[in-house]
Amino acid sequence: MTNTQKAQAAYIAPKISHYFGTVKKDKDRIALYAPTFDCGWYWGFGYLGNKNCHYHLKSYHLDRGFGEYRDISMFDAFKEDYILCDALQNDSTLWTFCELVQTAYSLLAVAEIFSRGGSHQCKNPCQELLKNLDMYEHINFVLLPALFKEIDELFVPLSLSNPNE
Repeated sequence: MTNTQKAQAAYIAPKISHYFGTVKKDKDRIALYAPTFDCGWYWGFGYLGNKNCHYHLKSYHLDRGFGEYRDISMFDAFKEDYILCDALQNDSTLWTFCELVQTAYSLLAVAEIFSRGGSHQCKNPCQELLKNLDMYEHINFVLLPALFKEIDELFVPLSLSNPNE
């Protein structure tokens, strides 16, 4: 079974995207796109946007674009910048979303180290020690799909009852 087949067996997104919220400044509706297993070895995850824009959850709270940086939490950035979807209006749910997203990003980085044997700056002298196929597979085909499903659960119940989201 290929890695892509393992990923597809572990996670199937219920939707291509979830309505995330509306940008307060320009009233653009923004979607959170479903994770995809790309190039046969990693998860593409955390993409926000619409037909006019595209950005990443990973650094969204730190960079407003055009060189404007800020030092606030992901939670505070979302509250400041968006009229969030119904699912994320509850502070506890929004904190859970932020926790799941940050955990997924941490695991994505670790999975890459276990796959490549380093951080891909140069050949790591401990490369063979760091490579661990079992850990790579556990992260990519067990842990990350579990996180993605939990993120989906934050959106799906309300989306099913509200066809506009």
